[in-house]
Amino acid sequence: MSKLPTDRQVLRCIYEMYEAAYPGVPPGEVRGENDPYLPIDVPAVAKRLNCKPELLFGRLYYYLDAKHRYKQDNGALVSLFYLNLQGKRHCVHFPFLASILAGHDDEHRRHSWSLAASFVALVLSVAAIVVQVLTAK
Repeated sequence: MSKLPTDRQVLRCIYEMYEAAYPGVPPGEVRGENDPYLPIDVPAVAKRLNCKPELLFGRLYYYLDAKHRYKQDNGALVSLFYLNLQGKRHCVHFPFLASILAGHDDEHRRHSWSLAASFVALVLSVAAIVVQVLTAK
């Protein structure tokens, strides 16, 4: 069984694959239309993540969307992932995805620094014990 990608890896992969496509710029226009939704190719993303498309779809639709979906003050529901939106199949709210990914990256960075500091403290403690033992003779 292959290792399942983390939420951060899934979001990072989608972000990297579709960053250049956002915002979409129709021919002849300078700026893209103000559409935050971007269609994604779930099987292509799954292939890049080395996982089954069905598992990736389930992760996006049943877990990540449910985890991050919220209701605005006016009652409008904002989802991360849509099955079918205005004739586009399998869409992500790209700016929302980028914001969620930034949060995951920040959390990952904080955990990495904590782990590095713990490792340095462990090395210093072991070194102090070794010095103590060698000088105690």
